[in-house]
Amino acid sequence: MINAETWMADLLPQLQQTFGARLRYLGLQGSYRRGEATEASDIDVVVLLDVVALEDLDAYRAIVRVMPEGQKACGFIGGAGDIFHWPSHELFAFQKDTEDWFGKLEDFLPVITDEDAEDSAKIGAAGLVHLLTHTYLYADAETRTLVLKDAYKAAFFVMLVRRYLASGVFCRNKKELLTGLEGSEKDIIAAGLDLPLWLAAHTERQCYDTLLRWCKDVLQGRSL
Repeated sequence: MINAETWMADLLPQLQQTFGARLRYLGLQGSYRRGEATEASDIDVVVLLDVVALEDLDAYRAIVRVMPEGQKACGFIGGAGDIFHWPSHELFAFQKDTEDWFGKLEDFLPVITDEDAEDSAKIGAAGLVHLLTHTYLYADAETRTLVLKDAYKAAFFVMLVRRYLASGVFCRNKKELLTGLEGSEKDIIAAGLDLPLWLAAHTERQCYDTLLRWCKDVLQGRSL
């Protein structure tokens, strides 16, 4: 498995050598930042340059391809000026789930409010309702299983925002979030921790029903 600290420490000087002062920011997101990575996990990297053209993407791809297990590299590379103009509801969790390695991400973002966080939760839940309803009606069994995996993951990020709005704390990972949860929210996070085990003990119908009911609570603004 990747040692994220070593990997990021090796990546930074290569980016600096290639892009020089154009490199404005480097950060780490995802399961490696949360301490939840497994052998199959991607390593989610955030890179901001002054501006990004296709030639820059080519150069970045060449760098990460020769990194150890570089095929697992993913994440976001973009222009420092562009990200400032992203919808703020998308930037809330993006910022909270990013660990600074070079520069400070907050320096490149607009002011993000609790209202933006509320929008983030509701838009995430609305997207899940559409995904779940569509696949329940029209997808085959294999696809529905894959969708449930992605849906439980997406629900975790929505729940992180909801916990923050209720407590002012953005939990670092699923285990921290799980502490103090009850009912369907506890079930959803438990399922995300070991979905194959969860699916073995529950029907597909139960999984869909739990997620759809919870999404309705989020959309209606019901408290944790």
